Amino acid sequence: MHLNINQSELIAICPDPVIAINRRGTISVFNRSAESLLGYEANAVVGSMNIRQIYPNNSEARKIMRLMMGDQLYGAGRIEGYETYVLNSQRARVPIRLSAAALMRAGRYRGSVGFFHDMTRQKALETSLLKQSITDDLSGLFNQRHFYVQVASEMMRIKRYGGQLSLVCIDLDGFKQVNDRMGHLEGDQIIRQIGRVLREGLRDSDQAFRYGGDEFMLMLPNTGMADACHLANRVRELFNLECSYSPDSLINSGFHVSMSLGVVSCSGAEPVDNFVQKADIAMYAAKQAGGNCVKPFDTTQC
Repeated sequence: MHLNINQSELIAICPDPVIAINRRGTISVFNRSAESLLGYEANAVVGSMNIRQIYPNNSEARKIMRLMMGDQLYGAGRIEGYETYVLNSQRARVPIRLSAAALMRAGRYRGSVGFFHDMTRQKALETSLLKQSITDDLSGLFNQRHFYVQVASEMMRIKRYGGQLSLVCIDLDGFKQVNDRMGHLEGDQIIRQIGRVLREGLRDSDQAFRYGGDEFMLMLPNTGMADACHLANRVRELFNLECSYSPDSLINSGFHVSMSLGVVSCSGAEPVDNFVQKADIAMYAAKQAGGNCVKPFDTTQC
């Protein structure tokens, strides 16, 4: 049986937002899906709103037009699967994938029609998957792989623009006793506790990582040695206040858990591994001093 359906009906029932414009950029078609995506009513935008008003800026609107009319990427007069974002009626960003075609008559441009696929759920899923790939499940901190990516990026920044970068290497004193005498579940609780202490005790610009086991790293951009040592000591004090097994705790468990912290700073280019190793050396100096203390890297240890 032949299905008799016209273009306007197809546009109306299309699950993706469809927006068409005339040659001046004024919106001429705005279907129900477009209303749902952007929060505007069709009768309020058709014939009065310019397409540039839903793009983040004029340069993005011009870029889309250049891509559509050029023949290098998609072929003259069309664009397929271009990812960008538009602004809804509340001026909030909505990620979309755009496919569009120019409407030509006698070789002259008379407008275009675009299909705006909502990418909100997909982008949220991508963000969630990325977070999972760079986060340690137990502590809630970033993992070792992300640590090296971030340190390398920050060292490239100071190489280009100058500044200082400090690392704090943290290792727990007495943690093995917790696992041996109290069980791994209690040890896991301490790791979670450290995650909370580090997230709450750092500045917005700082980052904390679980380097492995009971070892942690702090990356402190734009921070010299003195300030880094001060912050490291504050973290140590916060942990001692929170941990039931700390030397400051009133609970007599027969053993103590504390932090040994080593600090290193740089203001120039050096291999990432060397920089990290210096933080590790400083941390072992803190352990050798009895633990529960902060030690800066000593250049005579090189």
